[in-house]
Amino acid sequence: MWKTIICDDEKDMRDAVRVNLERFSEETGERFSVTELTSGEALLFNLTEDVDIVFLDIKMGGITGMDAARKLREKNSHVCIVFITTMTQYAIEGYEVHAFGFLKKPVSYAQFRLQMADVLRHLAPVKKESIQIRSGGEIYTIALPDLVYLEVVDHDLKVVCTTGTIVCRASMGETEKKLAGKGFFRIHKGYCVNLAHVSRVTADGLRVSSGDELPVSKHRRREFLEAYASYIGGGVL
Repeated sequence: MWKTIICDDEKDMRDAVRVNLERFSEETGERFSVTELTSGEALLFNLTEDVDIVFLDIKMGGITGMDAARKLREKNSHVCIVFITTMTQYAIEGYEVHAFGFLKKPVSYAQFRLQMADVLRHLAPVKKESIQIRSGGEIYTIALPDLVYLEVVDHDLKVVCTTGTIVCRASMGETEKKLAGKGFFRIHKGYCVNLAHVSRVTADGLRVSSGDELPVSKHRRREFLEAYASYIGGGVL
């Protein structure tokens, strides 16, 4: 299931994208959960980490689609943004927000199908290399490259990502099992770190890309150093 948002202030355009998406789903067997929004402000308010695809009109009342995309990127680094526009001159500006593609109005199904095939080819490996976290009644899908470290706080699990922090009721042990073989290491009974985000190893711990200093327990230090050396040398954990 691909979580999808259609954001356009024109109902006819939202309907057209939804109809094309339904046809694409019938033809390919891919499934989509669709939310329709009418403004950039609504998009930013409703955006969650598990959104996979955003169809976004560039020219809307209030905040423009391009400005909304810039703010969106601060919250979600992996979502595929597909702009819907009559103004193809925005293509160069779209690279600034890592837009995946552009659909020119009026959108034909042939154009739509080609774009969606590219989107799903791009998203499939990202979706595979991810973990789902349940917090506050919502399910967040976190791309593993964005996950910096996990920390046990009382009876909760703090999940620190490049895009923010999520606190949930989850077991460190069970979560660690889901991350086995994917470049993560349990450095302490209360911490599990993504080795890709280790920026410095200190005398009694390490520093990660977020700037946080994490402890490494004495009895795990040698194993951690071996695992880290293997990781940066291209080995497999």
